[in-house]
Amino acid sequence: MNKILELREKRAKAWEAAKTFLDTKRGSDGLVAAEDAQMYDCMEEDIMNLGKEIQRLERQEL
Repeated sequence: MNKILELREKRAKAWEAAKTFLDTKRGSDGLVAAEDAQMYDCMEEDIMNLGKEIQRLERQEL
């Protein structure tokens, strides 16, 4: 499988997992507890890093 495609799929799955996590951790007041927010931030950072790697690989193909 193409490495870029593989990373895109991994990023999409990670993004869906992060959204689900956030939705399940949001309280009745619409807020997320600090420890859950920190976990979400880590998940989001992983997603951003995957995006950066995809961009690097795409530039290499030019």
